[in-house]
Amino acid sequence: MRILHYTLGLPPYRSGGLTKYSVDLMLQQLKLGHKVYLLYPGHYNFSRKITIQGDNEYKGISVFELVNPLPVPLLGGVKNPELFMQRASSKAVFSSFLEEVKPDIIHVHTLMGIHKEFFEVAKEKKIKVVFTTHDYYGICPKVNLIDYNNQICTDYRDGQKCVTCNTNAYSFPLIYMMQSKVYKTFKNSFLVKKLRESKKQKMKQLSEKQSILVEDQVDLGLTVQFQKLRDYYCSILESIDYFHFNSSTTKKVYENYVDITGEVIPIAHSGIKDNRILKNYDVQKPLKITFLGPLEEYKGFSLLRKSLISLLRKGKTNWHLNVFGNAYSIPLDTEKDFITLHGRYQSKDLFNIFQKTDVLVIPSIWKETFGFIGLEALSYGVPILVSEHVGFKDIIEDGVTGIIFKADPTELANILEQLIHDRGILEKINRNICQQEFPYTMDVHVQKIQSMYKKVIGDR
Repeated sequence: MRILHYTLGLPPYRSGGLTKYSVDLMLQQLKLGHKVYLLYPGHYNFSRKITIQGDNEYKGISVFELVNPLPVPLLGGVKNPELFMQRASSKAVFSSFLEEVKPDIIHVHTLMGIHKEFFEVAKEKKIKVVFTTHDYYGICPKVNLIDYNNQICTDYRDGQKCVTCNTNAYSFPLIYMMQSKVYKTFKNSFLVKKLRESKKQKMKQLSEKQSILVEDQVDLGLTVQFQKLRDYYCSILESIDYFHFNSSTTKKVYENYVDITGEVIPIAHSGIKDNRILKNYDVQKPLKITFLGPLEEYKGFSLLRKSLISLLRKGKTNWHLNVFGNAYSIPLDTEKDFITLHGRYQSKDLFNIFQKTDVLVIPSIWKETFGFIGLEALSYGVPILVSEHVGFKDIIEDGVTGIIFKADPTELANILEQLIHDRGILEKINRNICQQEFPYTMDVHVQKIQSMYKKVIGDR
């Protein structure tokens, strides 16, 4: 089978769950004997002419760069909607490319950077397209459907909320620079990392300080542009033949906005191995709680912190929280002796982290599309407390192989208090995790994806 993937790019330039999943899937498909191609949104040049050119092969994957793509905002938001839905001057570049590659199926992992005309040409050539729901870009310019009040957005008020949410979005010159070959070369240098973290902090501070615009202060012309932008992307989504929902959470969200067909298949990556072990729990020792991820509001760190502070106020002190993944520190108050901020971690650190973890908490307040960290913890036999919003909850049984909680500080505090006093709950969950089957490796997952392809295109 000839499989064309469209994704954000390759490591180390691109990172995160989307990149990890798509690259590992492509490499597994190569092992199965398929011919695999990758198209990614690349740099901009002064000509602004859209071209597709060959790039260096990556571990057997044939790689192509889309030059002068639509803007790629990543998590930075959208400032000028009209720039994100410009029509390609000609469909010929996409037509020629698909004639050269001759894919049996196209697997899309993001809508960032790719023109609507690409999908129109695929439809004209009767090439089936499947889409994996890694995030909500297209429905939400900020990707995560969290509004300026850090609440799940269920009504964008005909674009008015989008105007406010994207007030501090990346400018096109910044996006242009971040897609450049120079940035690609130096992205992981010490200086650029510092500049990037400084930029994120400034944007965070601006967002926190910005006054919420009332309706008569919003630029009505801009609201219309955001309406058009959502319509633009929804029309693309509705043209896609089949959806791979990585969780029931994403399935429910997408079905609220577009009429689509697909199935839920939890995702995996090549680092997921069966490392499950039985753990020992001692009620006399502090409960070792772990949080992995950025300290952003939508990831739920504030929710977890409020829960733990409420425990301290009740005199419950037999616990300690270890935090990994934050790029910056935050000031701690009365809880400073009970929380340790370790900073960034790498995949190779997970063994030691989970060895020293009694329970992992995933308290996301956004409708997290999956949550690899949950699967990684499960692979080590670690019990997990996961909020109702996290897609990973699909693969645990509440009260048996994990605990699903309402994204509320009081409810989480009550559960943690119970675990502090009764470690037998965690022993039971750990034992159940170790005794169940473990069908979550990439080898198993790729077979499910191949079955999905056959369902869409038939046997080839």
